Amino acid sequence: MRGSDVSETPMGGDRQDPGSPDSRDWFAPPLDQPADMDITYTGPPPQPPSIPIPGTLRPVGDLRVWPALSEEEHTMTVPFPAVPGTRVELPAHYRRPSPPAPPPPPARKKMSRGRRRVLLGSGAFLSVAAAIAFPLWFARGVYEYGRPSDHIHIVKPKQAATWQHVSWRVALWPIADPGPSAKPDPSRQWMKVVVTRTALDGEGAIRHGTPDVKLTDGSGRTWLAQLVNDTTPSATAENKVGTLYKIELMGVVPTSVADKIEVLVRPSITRDVPGQSFDDSMKASVTTEEKQDQVLRFTR
Repeated sequence: MRGSDVSETPMGGDRQDPGSPDSRDWFAPPLDQPADMDITYTGPPPQPPSIPIPGTLRPVGDLRVWPALSEEEHTMTVPFPAVPGTRVELPAHYRRPSPPAPPPPPARKKMSRGRRRVLLGSGAFLSVAAAIAFPLWFARGVYEYGRPSDHIHIVKPKQAATWQHVSWRVALWPIADPGPSAKPDPSRQWMKVVVTRTALDGEGAIRHGTPDVKLTDGSGRTWLAQLVNDTTPSATAENKVGTLYKIELMGVVPTSVADKIEVLVRPSITRDVPGQSFDDSMKASVTTEEKQDQVLRFTR
């Protein structure tokens, strides 16, 4: 290394003298240029190079895609405003005939006050009648579904009737008042009824339910018959086929019809199947199609 007038730069070059031209900034003006000289460019702005484009440029606007434009049509989609007084009317034979005007509706007659009141009253009455009749009709339908009309089977005097594998017989006669201290009443007559049932086969043996027994006359009036004694076994296994079992009942009827009394027997539809559980028995009673609407009428 030589004297201090020359020093080594970081890039390994020699440091120039600050007064030499090579030590100035790159963007510094020349040394011979005056310091107060205005170097702002005042000439015309530079123009981009002109590149020729083939065809003719048109202003962008609405374009109809379909139907295709004809050569005679213009390309504008904005309609021209109509000029008053320039519309050309078509000849008469090209015009569509206009439909005739409908006739005016007839004048509505004003309803009298009395007729209006009658109509309103009738409508209110029908509404109330429908509101009352519909629940009654629905309740009657439910009652008839649960208790259908009876099918009466007439049984001749001293004859037996067979229904659902069971043979039925009835005996009826007047008796004295069973009360020991009862006072005689000439308007009433006590009657005793003895109903006998006989199972004809195994199906008849399981149908040993107590029947519903009533007394009746020719006019359709009915009187209850109270059960006094029933010899029918409660267990199905004890019901023997071909064995006669008695059911004794008593009732009171008016004396005037005592000699015309007939007996109505409604057999039970209960089936006491041996070995059947209670749940299965209840399901069978609900799903069965058999109804307790068969009545045996024993005449005299």
